[in-house]
Amino acid sequence: MGRPVRQGWFLRVSKKPCPIHYPEQDPTLFRFSNGWFRNFLHWHQISLRFVTNTASQLPADFAGAILNWLKFNRRNSQMREQDVNWGRSHTLVPAVGRYRLQNICNMDQTPVPYEYLDGQTYNLVGEKSVWLQSSKSGWDKRQGTIQLTVFEDGISRVKPLIFFRGQGIGPTIGRERQQYDPRVVIKFNPTAYANSTSVLEWLDEQLIPILDGQPTLLTIDLFKFQAH
Repeated sequence: MGRPVRQGWFLRVSKKPCPIHYPEQDPTLFRFSNGWFRNFLHWHQISLRFVTNTASQLPADFAGAILNWLKFNRRNSQMREQDVNWGRSHTLVPAVGRYRLQNICNMDQTPVPYEYLDGQTYNLVGEKSVWLQSSKSGWDKRQGTIQLTVFEDGISRVKPLIFFRGQGIGPTIGRERQQYDPRVVIKFNPTAYANSTSVLEWLDEQLIPILDGQPTLLTIDLFKFQAH
């Protein structure tokens, strides 16, 4: 069973040739280039390995799902009578079907870990088991979730939304809130993930007020709570 190659091992082994080849130089000042490091990995049969391999599987009917999505967009993008009447009295006319660019947006969330472990470490080539030592601090299991919204015209109209785990109360949180950037909205919930309640709040508090009451195309991932 293989063991991961530690940073200390890299430093120790890489400095061994220094006194032999460069006796006049201080080995503590040794620095190596990217090219030297690549050769070092090759000499010692070491490669950058994934600790855990995960892959997303396409749904069996992905072609049909894509086709249905395109049909839905085409059908709902057609100009309607109320859209034509509204456009006659406004300078901002629709740019894509019945939608103005500022009314086409995409919202998505992504986890924000407290401790970033990218799932890779250096290990001997050919080893089937790749281990990674953890500090057991617990920070690798804690995270928040950031929700971002982008608009077709490239103008940011809603603030980034970050979810943290907890109730958001207490003296420590109170002091922490004073450090929050006013350009970001902070929410708390038991899981640090977005849910149906948080999405409805986001719609009411941030998105709907800036849509000017006009036809809007909002695209989101097919999370369970977003499908209701």
